[in-house]
Amino acid sequence: MNARQAAALVLVGWFLILPPVSRDYPMGNVDAPLTQWKKRPTTYRDKDECEHVRDRYGRVLNGKNRQLAVRYYKQSQCISADDPRLKK
Repeated sequence: MNARQAAALVLVGWFLILPPVSRDYPMGNVDAPLTQWKKRPTTYRDKDECEHVRDRYGRVLNGKNRQLAVRYYKQSQCISADDPRLKK
């Protein structure tokens, strides 16, 4: 791996994405293509950081006894910004 390839790997971030919600899928449609999922505005350095934030959201919401929101966030995913499934 040369320096350019290593730099490209460092620049790839991670997104926390949430399934699309609709009348038919109030808790999110996990079968929808990832292009339809909602990206959180923050880009994370790596998957571990993204997963940490995902877990923290679940704990905070659980602490506030917001069980529907907890179930929704459990369906979220951390995905690399260069994942081909995000391309339309």
